[in-house]
Amino acid sequence: MLSNTKITMNKDALFATLIGLAIGLLLTGIILVGPSIAKSLPQVKFPAIANITLPKISLFSKNAPTPTQPANASQKHDITIDSPLADSIETQNTVLISGVTSKNATVIIQGLTDDSVVNANGDGKYAGKITLSEGKNDIQIISYSTTKEQAMKQVTVFYSPETW
Repeated sequence: MLSNTKITMNKDALFATLIGLAIGLLLTGIILVGPSIAKSLPQVKFPAIANITLPKISLFSKNAPTPTQPANASQKHDITIDSPLADSIETQNTVLISGVTSKNATVIIQGLTDDSVVNANGDGKYAGKITLSEGKNDIQIISYSTTKEQAMKQVTVFYSPETW
């Protein structure tokens, strides 16, 4: 009885292998010969109304306008704060405030005890240090563009000289 089971399993395995080989050869033939057969088929002509072309869209073009901004619209003056994070706890009594605004803008960083005035570089990046008071510090950052537009953001940080 044991030998009949082995033969049946071997016949099933052989049958599955042959089916797999046949499917593989069929797919290989379609991939290799299919394009040349498709070229020899007659071309079907569609009416002129079916000649629809899609616009070309480039996601990587530097000069292409964004969908929400018309091509001739000027950039709105804005300011972002990269550092420090909102509601962060600082262990030093000075903190570096950095971010991005319009290029060559004048940036005023106002803290509780002192202020700092810096100029953004040609990329719009700015950075300045201010002194913190113990506890909650509301820091206001005001940016003035070269066309005298104003943008303002605020960030709150906490200063604690205690080590954790």
